[in-house]
Amino acid sequence: MERIGRIFKFMKEHGLECIAVKDTCTIRYLTGFTGDSSILYADDRIAVLITDGRYTEQARSQLKYCRVMEYKASHNSSIWEAVAELIGTHQKVGFDGNVFSYEEAKLLGSLLPENTEMISVDLRPLRLIKDERELEDLWQAFKIADGAFERLLREIKSGMTEKELAARLEYYMRSLGSEGVSFDTIVASGYRSALPHGAPTDKAIEVGDFVTFDFGALYNGYHSDTTRTIVMGMANSWHREVYTVVQEAQYRGIKAAKPGITGRELDAMIREYIESRGYGKYFTHGLGHGVGLEIHELPNINSRGDMVLEEGMVFSIEPGVYIQGNGGVRIEDTVVLTKEGARSLTGLKKTLTEIV
Repeated sequence: MERIGRIFKFMKEHGLECIAVKDTCTIRYLTGFTGDSSILYADDRIAVLITDGRYTEQARSQLKYCRVMEYKASHNSSIWEAVAELIGTHQKVGFDGNVFSYEEAKLLGSLLPENTEMISVDLRPLRLIKDERELEDLWQAFKIADGAFERLLREIKSGMTEKELAARLEYYMRSLGSEGVSFDTIVASGYRSALPHGAPTDKAIEVGDFVTFDFGALYNGYHSDTTRTIVMGMANSWHREVYTVVQEAQYRGIKAAKPGITGRELDAMIREYIESRGYGKYFTHGLGHGVGLEIHELPNINSRGDMVLEEGMVFSIEPGVYIQGNGGVRIEDTVVLTKEGARSLTGLKKTLTEIV
């Protein structure tokens, strides 16, 4: 009841008479419903999940504090008519405008009285602070991902392709209990490791290559997100220099992450360090992002991250250096912020791994 109660509190704080929620992650967070293609409606009296026959029984089994309304989809009726019927004569109607398409908002507005005011709101902050149940799901997701990667490390050999490594890693995560992958697994080797989002290819990994793995498991809808970079064969002085810069930057990021600073300030601290080592122009993305029911959610840990970080927030810290034509390194942990500072959710080591 505590979570669904947050939507009533939100409406009161924002002067809304009712609200229509489309975002599947927000609906799942508030109600426990794991389906899609549905709308959560709430006013000061009721909360109703509007769905179709594909999800009616599922919704009834998953929802405890919400009514379920099944609408009959046809060529001349839609879910928006069901929403409009519930809204009725309410004049201040909230909707999560960052999820609604322009056409959807326009259609719903056309079904309401002319004096109705539709107010776009952002519901993502409701999910910022993770509770104990969420943290347990996150721990499980990371435990699965850690185990899968440790198993893969024992099997990596020169000549294996990036695609083969990605497929094995995803299979091991599945076999350990993952519901799927958090995102398309990244495996990039050699000169391709300079691509921050290098999708796996048929390229074979070779001695002398950096190999970057960015991967995540799903558990009860919660994502993990981890990046590790290894080297094939014995590391040379260049490997060690670049890796050490990124490793130290990542360590400093975790050390500096404390309640009370903003994501922008944290990003700037680590960017300044990487610049001081002469690699500033090779760090081409933000330091991190929130992780939870979505792989990228609030808070932003980058130059636009003006939100003050608080205890219970979960986010990644992932500095990287990418030198085109040569290769790159990224090291990423996802952390939960506590009173004492940031606590990593992954148990994987970060010392440079050499596959010999």
